[in-house]
Amino acid sequence: MIPKFVYESYSLDSHTLKFNYSSGDHRFTHQVVFENLTGQLDPNLIFHLGLAEMFSYWKLFCSHEIEIAAGHLTSDQIKFWHKLAVNGMGQYFYENKIDFTAPDFLTITSTNNRMPTNANRMPTNDKVLVPIGGGKDSIVTLELLKPHFEVRPIIVYPTTPASLRIAKDPIIVRRILDPYMLQLTKQGYLTGHIPYSAILAFIFLIPQYKYIAVSNERSSDEGNVEYLGHSINHQYSKTLEFETDFNKYIESWTLNLEYFSFLRPLYELQIAKLFSKIPKYFDTFRSCNRNQQQDSWCGHCPKCISTALLLKPFLSKEQIIKIIGSYPSEDEMRQLTISKPFECILTRAEAQAALTGQGLEKILSSWQDNPNMPHEFTKILKAAL
Repeated sequence: MIPKFVYESYSLDSHTLKFNYSSGDHRFTHQVVFENLTGQLDPNLIFHLGLAEMFSYWKLFCSHEIEIAAGHLTSDQIKFWHKLAVNGMGQYFYENKIDFTAPDFLTITSTNNRMPTNANRMPTNDKVLVPIGGGKDSIVTLELLKPHFEVRPIIVYPTTPASLRIAKDPIIVRRILDPYMLQLTKQGYLTGHIPYSAILAFIFLIPQYKYIAVSNERSSDEGNVEYLGHSINHQYSKTLEFETDFNKYIESWTLNLEYFSFLRPLYELQIAKLFSKIPKYFDTFRSCNRNQQQDSWCGHCPKCISTALLLKPFLSKEQIIKIIGSYPSEDEMRQLTISKPFECILTRAEAQAALTGQGLEKILSSWQDNPNMPHEFTKILKAAL
């Protein structure tokens, strides 16, 4: 019998947030620390961030019951978290061979009847918060918005050294996992991918900037594999579906904060074309997962191969070698036209177009409106194409 998982409580000490979870005899404390941020933090936003962070610990057990004791959730809010658990943990279910399709697979209950105060409906400023991850996408967002808005970068650790080179005066956020969780993972407890971008979305609410412009692209809507009749998407919490659900979730208590992906209308190839026009960042950005902390490119992982493919239509082979340090073989590049690994990379159709040129112009002239994006941001992006 798997014991239920409980989100017990949260606390705030200055700008250090602590979240307490349990399952049976196991107890965990997760911390999130904000630096370079002034002002009082909203308790309701903190409570909801704790809900997003719980998946890092719930995944150890895959409990069929989650009890929310730290605060109150409405029935609609519970539906949001249930959907995120089922879809956002899809890769975890697939890799651990877990059947998640039964109607009673997961039950979420809220046992705290104390109604929370609404989060502050007025943002503390009119700046645009731009998350920086060290790759080309957030660079494009940053460079296109800087001439039009007062932009404040935000960086969430662990991150790449490239992030600090790109961002000026960023808000710094440090996520500190409970060492006991890491110990249990080494002992053979379950592990796997979590909806990390959903965690980031709730982190980005905390500073209460009016606009939160993330850099998730249209390509993230494509799934990776089919499992038990469901599409498994490594990037589920980057999709338009999640973005729309998230906005509906927060609108009742943070209406004047607008969360949207600035690059949602574009495919990765279109973003790469925009990036190819900003050569000052060629030596700065990094997208390799294997050599992330070494601040270099390995040249052979799916992210490196994808980056080379994306830049291939716009830069010379010599320029790509100067950036990545090597040039992938045609076999390595062709593999991405056949299957999509569990990485944040281009679609299969984009890989084919970049490699052969077939369908390239159609992709480069494509546009898909983002219904969550304010009109003034849409105008800026369209003008850049």
